[in-house]
Amino acid sequence: MLSALPRGTESFARLLETKDDAAVVSITPDLCLVQTVDFFTPIVDDPWWFGQIAAANALSDIYAMGARPLTAMNLVAWPTSLGMASLAEVLRGGMEKVEESGAEMAGGHSIEDKEPKYGLAVTGVARPQDVVYNGGAREGDLLVLTKRIGIGVLASALKNGLLGEEEMLPAMREAARLNDAAARAMLAVGVHACTDVSGFGLLGHVAEMLDASSRDDGVGARIHLAAVPLHEGVTDLIERGVYAGGLRANRAYLETRVVGPSGDDPVVLALYDPQTSGGLLFAVAPDRHESLIEKLRHEGAQGWAVGEVVAGVGGIELAEGSG
Repeated sequence: MLSALPRGTESFARLLETKDDAAVVSITPDLCLVQTVDFFTPIVDDPWWFGQIAAANALSDIYAMGARPLTAMNLVAWPTSLGMASLAEVLRGGMEKVEESGAEMAGGHSIEDKEPKYGLAVTGVARPQDVVYNGGAREGDLLVLTKRIGIGVLASALKNGLLGEEEMLPAMREAARLNDAAARAMLAVGVHACTDVSGFGLLGHVAEMLDASSRDDGVGARIHLAAVPLHEGVTDLIERGVYAGGLRANRAYLETRVVGPSGDDPVVLALYDPQTSGGLLFAVAPDRHESLIEKLRHEGAQGWAVGEVVAGVGGIELAEGSG
């Protein structure tokens, strides 16, 4: 249905049309604007952490494109019953994260709502030659992930009283970590494609990368289950049936494209888990893989080779072992 919507006019010819993490607008031959917006309901109880994670999540789309964040604007929906003190902590967490990114907070907009929501509209800048798209993955490329998987499962456990926020703190810290270091490593080494891993889960964003990269011969992917880094306790919780509805929706949407071990395997299910402020996913040439991992470490980030791009037409094979 959405494909039937108008596609714009010639007056918007400067907008580079891609199915990507952010919109890229050509301003001059040497400058692009990169724009994105993202907000969501709390996945943690602490308002400051909510602000930190939501801001890092919104900024991530800018980093995934190889751009530098320039300005950010708050997006707030807030129930008056929760009080202004909690909202102030959300905004403080977001502001601190924006400042850490080097961007300027430029105001925002708020409405009253029954359910709290927070995020950012972010504008970044990049040189055209530095912009990295989610299309471009080539057969033989390695798929490298920079954050662990499973925060959606942990958030569901927290919501249901099965996990305390202190137990979730390592995952919260990782979610609040900016993807700026990973983006610097990407630009220094050079990759064929990049996206950030968020609400569609790891497999959903792999599928997006494959679709964007299949303009000619088509490509598929092989994911090595044992190589995918998971937050502690995620598989145990999944075995107990603790996960969000988004995981089931992602699985239903993608399962016809995925072949391999049983879809009831907790590790397999974790690959469908919706992520909040997840890592970057790179498709990198094999001869640059070691340099990328080394540069990630030098920048203070992590990287795991979780699979490779193979010949195919968008299919995803799940393989036992670590490759």
